[in-house]
Amino acid sequence: MSKITRPIVTDVFPRRRLFTLLDRMQKRPVIWISGLPGSGKTTLVSSYIETRKIPCLWYQIDESDSDPATFFYYMGQAAKKASPRKRKPLPLLTPEYLQDIPTFTQRYFENLCGRLKVPSVLVLDNYQEVPSESPFHEVILNGLSRIPEKINAILISRTSPPPVLIRLQANNLMSILGWDELRLTLEESAGIVRLRSKQKLSRETVRHLNESTDGWAAGLILMLEGVRRGIEPQ
Repeated sequence: MSKITRPIVTDVFPRRRLFTLLDRMQKRPVIWISGLPGSGKTTLVSSYIETRKIPCLWYQIDESDSDPATFFYYMGQAAKKASPRKRKPLPLLTPEYLQDIPTFTQRYFENLCGRLKVPSVLVLDNYQEVPSESPFHEVILNGLSRIPEKINAILISRTSPPPVLIRLQANNLMSILGWDELRLTLEESAGIVRLRSKQKLSRETVRHLNESTDGWAAGLILMLEGVRRGIEPQ
């Protein structure tokens, strides 16, 4: 199920600059990564986890997660996939828990984290898919408040954190990695060109590609495809 499976990335240029930054950011329990579509957020996190060999639970958010019961159901499936030896499933959000969802959430995340190896990473990808007014964000806030030491949550989004989660940053519990960091450097663009282009491009051509795309990974790859087909970069 793609919703609870980490994307497997191949032929990816390792962004060691950002790997080192993520290493430092793990001093705080939560890391928020935001940037334009195609800026390499998911690829970065998946390749980081693979390179560092960190056990992870990967969860891809969609609009259905606006319903907390749906979220807890699929998170239970993700937990089972991450820790198959734990036979007792995580609880479902059934009617008797609806009067006190915050307490249910905190106990759920305590149980969830207790099933994960240490260290581990809990990844919530495509966070922007849930509307900002949804109660889902309060659920996540309550859950993240129970993350123990040596387990980190990485939230990947196209947008800035919703207002509910800003308090994590205010309380020094969340690091933010944004577009300024995600933007490809010249050396990173050169590395991607070497990896993806069968023809050798001059340093000036690589510089032009980097500047033309403003370090946008998807734009660089599109322009490389154009070069492959004989289209001169503008």
